[in-house]
Parts: sequence; structure tokens; C-alpha cells
Amino acid sequence: MAPTSPFDFTGKTALVTGASRGIGAGIAEAFARHGATVLVNYLPDPAGAMRAEAEAVAARCGGGAEAIAGDVSKTADVSAMLDAIKAKHGGLDILVANAGILRDRSLAKMSDDEFESVLDVNLGGVFRCLRGAAQGALREGGRVVALASVAGQVGFFGQANYAPSKAAVIALVKVAARELARKKITVNAIAPGFIRTAMTETMPPEVIEKTAEQVPLGEWGEVADIVHAALFLCSSGARYITGHVLNVNGGFHMGT
Repeated sequence: MAPTSPFDFTGKTALVTGASRGIGAGIAEAFARHGATVLVNYLPDPAGAMRAEAEAVAARCGGGAEAIAGDVSKTADVSAMLDAIKAKHGGLDILVANAGILRDRSLAKMSDDEFESVLDVNLGGVFRCLRGAAQGALREGGRVVALASVAGQVGFFGQANYAPSKAAVIALVKVAARELARKKITVNAIAPGFIRTAMTETMPPEVIEKTAEQVPLGEWGEVADIVHAALFLCSSGARYITGHVLNVNGGFHMGT
């Protein structure tokens, strides 16, 4: 039976990387609510905290959702994760490359490790997942969404690692959109602006207020704003959109 709504993902399998918390968790739960079987990727840590958080997200998702370990900065981990998904589910229909890290420091003080580690996760992680998609992990007609950032479009002080990593994600998405188009796979990016998450709740209110003043809509965005963008780009309603960067920033940056 044909889906009754472009947002009906029944029968689809979705992988969301970095989904144990924040935006990734919100995206995973939203796809589950719309019928998808969701795989909640997390970065394994010695204390097992990330696993516990990912399993809690999977429990909220229900419908056969499960937590799946994998460090996107490691080729072996990504390959093992995608092989396990193919063995159990036959492949993916939706890939949301959300995993990312921040290690802010001024340019003069940034170490090689601080620079390289951020690029290896934020850019390298998207590359490894996209390469797996190109090698057959993603079924024909699939959808890919990568999380970029307004930082990659305008640059922010102290982000000589993060901003270039997100700018490069945008370029990578455009390359992948061309290469995967023959399989009717769309590849797009979301570039969030200032978004309220658990991490930002610790920021001083005056800092949030000051940055909000720079946003034409006058406020920070919510996780739900990014979630809705991801749902749209993976829906049948966006079937003719690929290689696009969807800015979700309240008008903070209006460039292409």
C-alpha cells in the first residue's frame, strides 16, 4: 500500500549517527514516531554512559529501534556498523550524519590534535558514512542528510577547526549528491544556527540574549526546528531536492 503521507516512513530503516542526545536523539525519535525502524548510533565510552543514553533513546523510539555502537572517526567502526545493518535489515533507506564534536580554542593556541580530531569526526565521519552509502549500504531511492552549521558559512572566533569542518561537509554533500543521483539517492545538508540544547542550558542567559539580538527572528531555535527540516528532506515531498543546504537559523545567515 502506498504511504498516505509524505512523512510516512513505515517500512524504512534509518541510521542517525551521534544520536544518544541532543539534536541526534530528537531526529531519531521523530523518525520512529513516523514509522521508521531507527538505529541509534553512539560513541562507545569506557564508563558506558553513551550506551545507556542511546539505549534510552531507542527505548523511547520503540518499534524495533536499537542502539548501535560506532566511532565515526574510525573506518573499521563505520564498516562494522554498516555491515551489521545490512546483515540484519538488508540496508538503509535513510542516513542522518549528525555526529560531531567541538574543541574550541583561538587559532594561536589550537593544537594539531584539537584541529585534526574535530575534522576527523565532523568531516571524516560524514565521509565514511557517505562512502558506505555509495558502496551499497543505502538502498536505491534513499535519503542522506548531513548536519553542517552556520559556523561553516560565516566562521566564528575560536573555531578554526569546527568552522572548516562544517564548510567542508557542505562541499562533500554537493559532491555526493552528484555521484549518488544515478541511484535516485538525494544528499542534502542542514545548517543550524543557534539552537537550544541541553548543552546550551548551561550558558549565561545574557550570552543567549545577546546572540538572539543578532537573529532577525529574535530568538534561538529549538531542536524541533532541526528535526522538522530533517523529516522534510527525507520525505517523498523532497524527492527533487538534492545537493541543497537548508539554513535553519532564524535569518542569521541568508547566503547560499
